[in-house]
Amino acid sequence: MSAVPYEKICELASPLYFPLEIDGAIYMVSQNGDILKFKDGQFKAEFHISGQPYSIVIDKPNKFIYVADMAHQAILKRYIDENSQEQIVEYLKDYEGQPLLGPNSLLLSTKNNLLFFTDSGPFGETSIENCKGSLFAIDMDAQIVKPLALQCLSYPSGICLSNNQQLLYLCETGKNRVLRFVQTDAGIFYYSTYIQLNGRFGPIACAVSQSEHLYVARFEFGHVSEEGQISIFNANGVNVENVSIPQCPEISGLTFSSQKSNILYVTENSSTPSCLRILINIEEKDEAKKKDKDKFK
Repeated sequence: MSAVPYEKICELASPLYFPLEIDGAIYMVSQNGDILKFKDGQFKAEFHISGQPYSIVIDKPNKFIYVADMAHQAILKRYIDENSQEQIVEYLKDYEGQPLLGPNSLLLSTKNNLLFFTDSGPFGETSIENCKGSLFAIDMDAQIVKPLALQCLSYPSGICLSNNQQLLYLCETGKNRVLRFVQTDAGIFYYSTYIQLNGRFGPIACAVSQSEHLYVARFEFGHVSEEGQISIFNANGVNVENVSIPQCPEISGLTFSSQKSNILYVTENSSTPSCLRILINIEEKDEAKKKDKDKFK
């Protein structure tokens, strides 16, 4: 396992979660209720909610921002109305009359117009002896909520899509494994255990690179380990590399840059909550190989 160099691009007093890059700006959420934006070296609060945000997605065409609010056990929608006034409204609070436990990770599929989210509740609530976590998909056109895995998961956290948006990966932290959901032509999702991990507490976040490598952030408590770890898997689910991040064991989110395929942004909360910028060599190698192949076409 090789250590990777990293740069802290920002720090905050309150825990940070799930970075997201849009048009060169890095968005992330803070447990104090701030939705933050970092761009051109400037760090500011974009807006604030009176709750505990865990993740956001940005619907650019409709100019909506959806927020997973753990404190209110709801998904919120933020927008600017026709009078240029900010509105933050409750978007989803329950499924078939049953209240959500607490949304964790949000993910928007532009191809299928689906909003996926994990419903984990607070850390430790849906533990191994209480596997009541879920994965849902909201059909944004029909406004219908569909359960893909209902009240059967142990702290479902980070989710990501393959580049063709037909595969969804889910970190089931409590069982130290990654599940894979496959969408058929009929729109039905089937899932199974894709990767069973050993060691550390469990996977907490994931992202797919342009070369279809799956990056899995493996959380560990700061008093147990001094380093963070990200495991990298190829398209067949084979572990091809593990990288360590010194002094950063409590990773809380990761995302790839949309502008540079070998840049990974990571949030981490073990000492001073920070957002890190990491250069990933394996993606540089793949990009070089691709260029070499293109020369002979």
